[in-house]
Amino acid sequence: FPSHDKFGERILNFEVKIDRSMAHVWTPYEFYINGTYSHGGVNAFTLILENNQWKIVHLIDTRRKKK
Repeated sequence: FPSHDKFGERILNFEVKIDRSMAHVWTPYEFYINGTYSHGGVNAFTLILENNQWKIVHLIDTRRKKK
């Protein structure tokens, strides 16, 4: 991508579920390039609590062109 391109991801909402030292986060998003909608979908993160810090151990996302 050219260096002048501007990328932006808008997180539309989020849902967090926690059970002790494991958490799952679900975040619908929209992705824009130079202010124009490119695609959207869902990010899903799995985290673990280690030494009092949450760490991402898995990340997956979906992508679709239509809003």
